[in-house]
Amino acid sequence: MEDPLHFYAEVRVVACPDRPELEGVVGAIVGISEPPNPDIAPSFGVMLDGLDVVRVFSREQIAPTGRDRQESDYY
Repeated sequence: MEDPLHFYAEVRVVACPDRPELEGVVGAIVGISEPPNPDIAPSFGVMLDGLDVVRVFSREQIAPTGRDRQESDYY
């Protein structure tokens, strides 16, 4: 089964302790880290709608909406 957190997957911020006002904001994954150690979970760069900024989140801080966006939406 494909991981729902892939490039251009639409996600909603479900937790952001340092910026709680971002909780509920929707965006798309535009970057995924590749940790050198398989025991380290990747982090996700998310372009947040309406804010024109990329923030980095852990898997636990975002939830997929089930929709995908297109690369052309961003580049």
